[in-house]
Amino acid sequence: MRSLLKFLLLSATIIGLAYVGACAYTKDRTDQFSQALGQYNFLVKKEPHYVKIDNAKGKDEDGYGNYDYNLTSYDKDGNEHPIQFTGMGKLKQGHYLEVMTKGAYVYTYKEVFQKDMPNDVYSKLKAE
Repeated sequence: MRSLLKFLLLSATIIGLAYVGACAYTKDRTDQFSQALGQYNFLVKKEPHYVKIDNAKGKDEDGYGNYDYNLTSYDKDGNEHPIQFTGMGKLKQGHYLEVMTKGAYVYTYKEVFQKDMPNDVYSKLKAE
């Protein structure tokens, strides 16, 4: 009984450390592993990030008109984060988007205007 308890405690510790390590590794990364972990990570909450569209940073990788964007985003506090998402077609140059994210995973995006963004975020995006 005691060896079973030790085994369970050791297993839980190893799994917990691996989970914390994976979360630390994926912070501010945009690869597929980071997106998958962010999508299912119960410790990460959904939050909006704001971006300004720059079509020079968008590429039509698949040839079907879906543009992959690698942009700099800002959260509501003005902290900078890299973000990667696929737009349905070429998005309008210079427009602002609110991208709903959970970690590195992007759920949705929609166009926003200056009045809908925090002032410090707007000023940082406008300077880009």
